[in-house]
Amino acid sequence: MEINKINSTINTEMGTSRSKTSSFVLPQETQAVVAQKPQAEVSDDCKLIAHNQPQLAEMDDVDLDKVAQIRQSLIDGSFDIDIEQMVDAIVQQHG
Repeated sequence: MEINKINSTINTEMGTSRSKTSSFVLPQETQAVVAQKPQAEVSDDCKLIAHNQPQLAEMDDVDLDKVAQIRQSLIDGSFDIDIEQMVDAIVQQHG
């Protein structure tokens, strides 16, 4: 599929000749706006994780003892889910 129509602004800025091999350069006005953009702030959560990274690296990814307890309770039929407690935990965690 070939597109022949290009907006005149884009046509003026970039050109449409296929024989040109030069790379695209942002107009000076756009470069100034990009240069003035402030850096994003790091969230408190991200700072907390970065601060605690060494301790987090030492922790196991999965509590295998807890997994074994849950597996056994599923096998013997004693696994119980407290829906209200689960809902409260979700609301507390996610607002």
